[in-house]
Amino acid sequence: MASREQGTGPTGGGGRRPSAVVYRRRRLAVAVLGLLVLVALAVGGAAMAGLFGGQDGAGDSSAAASTAPGLSASRTPPSASAAPSATPSSTATATSTAAPGASPSSSGRCDPAAVVVVAATDERTYSPDETPVLSLIIRNSGTAPCTVNVGTSQMEFVLTRGADRVFSSVDCQESSEDLDRVIEPKGEERATFEWARNRTVPGCTVVDGEPETGEYTLTARLGARSSAPVTFTLQ
Repeated sequence: MASREQGTGPTGGGGRRPSAVVYRRRRLAVAVLGLLVLVALAVGGAAMAGLFGGQDGAGDSSAAASTAPGLSASRTPPSASAAPSATPSSTATATSTAAPGASPSSSGRCDPAAVVVVAATDERTYSPDETPVLSLIIRNSGTAPCTVNVGTSQMEFVLTRGADRVFSSVDCQESSEDLDRVIEPKGEERATFEWARNRTVPGCTVVDGEPETGEYTLTARLGARSSAPVTFTLQ
């Protein structure tokens, strides 16, 4: 009798076994819960990916902008002037057409007879708002490279108007220096000077009045060598 009662239990332990309907409902609930968890993980992952992806994109844009040519002044190569001009009434700057690699120590001093000094201006006539640019050109008429001192200690730009000495580049020159350059045969050195249309006298004392309109004569000097005079007109 006792064995029969134990045998009638659904689980063999006296409890009741869930019906098929209840079992299916439980499996469905577990499946739905698992699906919700997967959806939540997918949405969260997409949001995180979008967040970090946006940051990476911003970083890439910033990097591209920082390396784009032209955005940084340091990436823009500086432009070079063929003949730099000096400050008016101070110094002149020489430029060379000598072959690269030549050095003053490897060449002897030029024979003074082979050094030709030429004066020039960038225009023949200047309007009232134009600044005359004066040039001193040193040429080697010899047959071998030789060294010339083309420093400001040797050069002078002199302007006259008739018998009137109007301007000299050494009158107000604060300092001067030597500058040895090797000039190839038929080569040249050129120094340029912007004249501010001012008058000067030796000692750089104050001079009243400005140069008048009319014709002026430029003479360039390098040491004991002088150029032929050239003329230009101020309007």
